[in-house]
Amino acid sequence: MGEPNLIIINEVLSLTRLATQAHIDLCANLMEKRITLDLPLPHTDKIIPFSKIAGVENLKSLKKSGKYIPGCYRIWGLNKPENFCYIGQAKHLGLRIKYHTKGQNKNTQEFCNSLGNLGKVDLFILPPLIEIPLGLTEAEFLCVLEQYLFFKYRPIINKLVLARLGIIWSKDVIMKHRRKVGKKIYIYVKSANLKNNLELIYIFDSASYASQLLGYERSWIKNILYRNKGWYKDVIYFSLIPLNTSNLHSSSVTELKGFEKFNKMYTISNNLKDINKVKPYITKLLKVKEKLSKRGKIVRVTNIFNKETILYRSKREAARSLKADPASFYNRNKLFRGLYKIEVLE
Repeated sequence: MGEPNLIIINEVLSLTRLATQAHIDLCANLMEKRITLDLPLPHTDKIIPFSKIAGVENLKSLKKSGKYIPGCYRIWGLNKPENFCYIGQAKHLGLRIKYHTKGQNKNTQEFCNSLGNLGKVDLFILPPLIEIPLGLTEAEFLCVLEQYLFFKYRPIINKLVLARLGIIWSKDVIMKHRRKVGKKIYIYVKSANLKNNLELIYIFDSASYASQLLGYERSWIKNILYRNKGWYKDVIYFSLIPLNTSNLHSSSVTELKGFEKFNKMYTISNNLKDINKVKPYITKLLKVKEKLSKRGKIVRVTNIFNKETILYRSKREAARSLKADPASFYNRNKLFRGLYKIEVLE
């Protein structure tokens, strides 16, 4: 691998449009103006100084602000050979580099851990107001810049030293990626028409996608699976596997939790909804559940002498009528005040 030059870079990259000497000069300029920072290892004081230069790592904040910081980067370590490094390109440097330091890339996890506190990162930032010389898009120029750096540093951590255009994350590409790497989540609800029946209403490609579509944070369903064993407000059940009558109460199925408290056997049925109707359907179910939960339990008070029976809509209403504490109204063996039989109806 020789020094970076226009002819070799164009031959190696085989882009649909050729780079010019002006592009190579810009690469050299960005290399001279590189910014070197401590590698932003998680839970260290190196994160804040890094974020001030490379931008936020929170994807939601990034999309909201639109303040992307594109460029290339080189991860290396003090007291290490110059070629003991990893080079990459990114639409947003703040997100990509922390992706490496958090161990989310198997190819660089061990490398970043080995650098420890001696880890450094060079940022070759594409300034927001810079005009890329005619002929190349920003994505194509980042390929040229990355290949320029490959030739310059000859990194041994990179498995591939050929720059490629980044993935354009269209809706179709995102959907295919989600189906490939996501873990399906099955959404069941308690049937309104059939007793002890769960209805499958939708199958999502991933829990994070389902959470967002339902209007919550990405980790919402994952937290429900972990903390509440899949149940949400005793109405919705999220499952990592499809349910059937045979596996529903099987202790050998480790993916299933949350049914230990039920003595009753559930049956399973399909009531699949259109994706655009899933959220309104669930919202309506939860509103009905909320209204029902706000209603008080019916209390039946029977006078054992004159056999007069009165139904009260709540414990509070019964308490007001008999001038008593609401806590006094529960299913009891003894007569209340030696006169009234109390029954709390479900």
